[in-house]
Amino acid sequence: MAATEDEWNGAVDSALARIVDESGADIAFGARLAADGRSLVMTRFRGARTAALRDLAVHSGTGLGGKALVLDRPVAVDDYVRARSISHEYDRPVAREGLHSILAVPLRGADRVTGVLYAALRQRLPVGERMLRQAVAVAREAERRMAAGRGGWARTAWPENAGGPGAAALPEVRAELGRIIPRVGDADVRRELEALWDRIGARPGAEAGPGRPALSVRECETLGHVAAGLSNAQTADRMGLTVGTVKAYLRSVMRKLDCHNRVAAVNAARALGYPL
Repeated sequence: MAATEDEWNGAVDSALARIVDESGADIAFGARLAADGRSLVMTRFRGARTAALRDLAVHSGTGLGGKALVLDRPVAVDDYVRARSISHEYDRPVAREGLHSILAVPLRGADRVTGVLYAALRQRLPVGERMLRQAVAVAREAERRMAAGRGGWARTAWPENAGGPGAAALPEVRAELGRIIPRVGDADVRRELEALWDRIGARPGAEAGPGRPALSVRECETLGHVAAGLSNAQTADRMGLTVGTVKAYLRSVMRKLDCHNRVAAVNAARALGYPL
């Protein structure tokens, strides 16, 4: 069951406020998938100066948002009206709002993309890694909020002090999920497992211990994709990062584990008990 209009609007409004407040974007706006399932309609805004984009319909595959809708991954341009990677049906309203650098991140529902979150700058500056990470994180949080609102498994938090024989097994459950998730190819199934992981507790494997260096959650996630056989480019696409950032995470992991290549790092992490 899809989120209601009020649930979708509430989640998106909260997300847009966070994007503007925390990522450095000048404006953020949200477009919801129309009833025809082939176009987006821009309805929610934070930081807009004009009404140029309000109720603008963006068709599948066109512009930046239509491209994000089709590819189901974040896409960005640093100079919208001159970008060669997108079509240009919407240059006029974008120019009227004074936008140059724009990022579009899909919002996913239970079985399809339900909309797109945009973050934009009014200067010709590269969309930085910080804005990309923040927008993707905010989009995932909005998805969880909408899932909770429609009565799914995310509505009820896992009890902090659950009793019974199952409570003691939670660390093993977390660890097992940590090993499974990086190997899941189906994006929808992966998102459900990640949400269940979040529901059970913090992602495992990042804590330091005797003879065990502390790896960040993102470092563990990157290494998990490598262990599953993904290339740097595939890992970057799966995590919504640049290839350079993925390489930086791997260099950090190899330094911490005193390894000289990816395979050795995976083997060392597994030997130390990290769930990959």
